[in-house]
Amino acid sequence: MSVIMVNATNLLPYEPSTDPKPLRVSSAEETEYGSVNINVGGGITTSAWCNKITVRVPVGAGAEHLTTEGADIKTGASTGWTPSAPTVSGGFAVITFTPERAVQFTGQIITLTLSNIAVNRTAGQVSIAIVESSSRTNGSFTNKDASVEVDKFPAGFVFRNFAPEKIMVENGEVAVLRWEGSDAKYTMHWGDTPAGVSLDKERIWSTPRGLTTVTGFMLRAEVTAGGVTLTHTLTTAVTVRIPDLVVRNLTVQGPATFADSVSLSNTAKDLTVAGSVRGAGSNPLRISQPAGLKVDAVLNVTGASTFADSVSLTNTAKDLTVAGSVRGAGSNPLRISQPAGLKVDAVLNVTGASTFNNNITTTGNVTVGGKRAIRAGDRIKLEVNSHNKELYLYCETGNRDNVYGGSRDYSNATWRVHYYDSRSSVNDASDGQGTIAEPDGGDIRSADD
Repeated sequence: MSVIMVNATNLLPYEPSTDPKPLRVSSAEETEYGSVNINVGGGITTSAWCNKITVRVPVGAGAEHLTTEGADIKTGASTGWTPSAPTVSGGFAVITFTPERAVQFTGQIITLTLSNIAVNRTAGQVSIAIVESSSRTNGSFTNKDASVEVDKFPAGFVFRNFAPEKIMVENGEVAVLRWEGSDAKYTMHWGDTPAGVSLDKERIWSTPRGLTTVTGFMLRAEVTAGGVTLTHTLTTAVTVRIPDLVVRNLTVQGPATFADSVSLSNTAKDLTVAGSVRGAGSNPLRISQPAGLKVDAVLNVTGASTFADSVSLTNTAKDLTVAGSVRGAGSNPLRISQPAGLKVDAVLNVTGASTFNNNITTTGNVTVGGKRAIRAGDRIKLEVNSHNKELYLYCETGNRDNVYGGSRDYSNATWRVHYYDSRSSVNDASDGQGTIAEPDGGDIRSADD
């Protein structure tokens, strides 16, 4: 069989088919009858007008002829077209198909039928000539030539019942296909093997590997007769239960459930989700890739989040922003184990009890209960609100040391704060600053005095 598409001559495409498939020649014992159907207009890309199609069937006993009885051919056509009775002239049975009025072909198909054909006894290939009266516009029609080829297989040739043993196999299961056929060269085409595989005389074949997706199969039979190679094909398909799926674009309108991993094998591609990605049921969404989860844009977490391991910001210019609280798991404290420690560039509010096992260093002030805390090295003033009163400094033993006393009219004195550690003496903890001059000239003593 051949499909004649639009070429430099004809404007309309033609596709032939036969019944039976394939068409067989007659023998001395039996006359084989068949029919040829010619579809016109399928696959046209540019519209064309037509007001007549003439078919010329070769009449004779040779391999290039279809029948010796051209006048006995019966004809038919799609609605709106009228075929003529065959006229045998010059070695051809000529049939003309005429529409009620000129027809514009824009993609629709009409069928021209030749039936009750007594096929001659010589196998070979027949070329059926076609003359179309056509035009790009509804006018100025001219005759243009085309043709279709029809194969005549040897008498008694059989090629049929091509089917799988199981129309559905498990994922990874081998498919087995069988057919009935006469002696011929058979070639199997399937899946990703367009070159095909030649087969032996057995009429059974198993796929060399298990199927993972729906797979189509085409079996081609070739016979040499009349100096040409005659070809006929049969097709079938095998489905796979729970198949692998390879697509270019996938749009899912409803919920999608994945019972196993979802992988993007091309690292340059993205998985884009307009809605949410959730774990099945009440299970969390798990990311088990060793490289972890990399978020190049904003990550918004509206619910509680638990991290069983470290959370790192590899780009030092980026921030981790939390609108709520960051807590340790359960009753465990939140730990900051980075050697550089915790750096707070803004206000740090601690509402509960806090324990510090090492030094606290700050370049600014520390406020406790709304009041600024006194730091080692700070200058402070001790104010006596009532004059002529004594001011005492108490030590750990309970003894007091007179710091200031007398009747002089002093209102305050300036002192320097020194670090004191209860595990050592005052003198050991002294910063050695010594006496500091008092701004207004009163009696001044250092904390070491």
